[in-house]
Amino acid sequence: MTKYRLMVGGFAAAVLLTACGDDTPVDLGPAPPPLNGTAFIDPDILTIQDSTAFDSIVALGTGSRDMYDVRISAVGTYDVWLFQADFDDALSVEIRVNAEFDSLAAADLADLYARRLGVLPNVLRTGMMTISIHDGQETLLGLDTDMVVHAQQGEAYRLQGFLEEVMAHEAVHISLDEAHANSPGWIAAQESDQTSISGFARDFPRDEDLAETFGAWLAVRWAGDRVTAFLRALIVQAVPARLDYLDAQNFPMYPVSD
Repeated sequence: MTKYRLMVGGFAAAVLLTACGDDTPVDLGPAPPPLNGTAFIDPDILTIQDSTAFDSIVALGTGSRDMYDVRISAVGTYDVWLFQADFDDALSVEIRVNAEFDSLAAADLADLYARRLGVLPNVLRTGMMTISIHDGQETLLGLDTDMVVHAQQGEAYRLQGFLEEVMAHEAVHISLDEAHANSPGWIAAQESDQTSISGFARDFPRDEDLAETFGAWLAVRWAGDRVTAFLRALIVQAVPARLDYLDAQNFPMYPVSD
């Protein structure tokens, strides 16, 4: 008898098959991840209609800032429209909008992203100092203390309903990666689980596993009945140790509530 692993609902199931005179166990390796990427599993995990920490936004005039631009994969110096967004949990960010936009468009973009940021939990806003907004269709990027936004791609995410979830993913890189992504506890959780939550997490275990898993953790621990029982079971069965690790951190989650 030879042991094979077949996938049932995304998870490994042991199946015994007769293999003429050979009873050597065959290990086909870890189970494949159940998801492709967690920023797009459900548009209702975080929404603009949720409770918010957003308090106000103030225009600060114009200035010049060094900002990363995904279009050129480099930092450039740009003339910008400046805004300060304040939140009612004592956090604030500077929003810098590339002067390739006129003043009215810049104000609209700053307001849009300040309000979306307000529905993210405190733990994801704590490390963020700035949001840099350019034109273009390049992906959002969390880089050091800055969230880099390209407005056309951000608008596509907004229309699809996933802008808040994508922002949350990138905010993990800003606020949590340094303390947790390579910590002994997180690595032990990775080793304990039989798979990763997504193909993206599996392929980049040091760079993307935490952000991918945090999105899934938001879904099962904080989204209540917004997510289906099937999706909940898929996540809980795939990465229980990682979920336990995140539970144990007691992150400040205001204004998110389950």
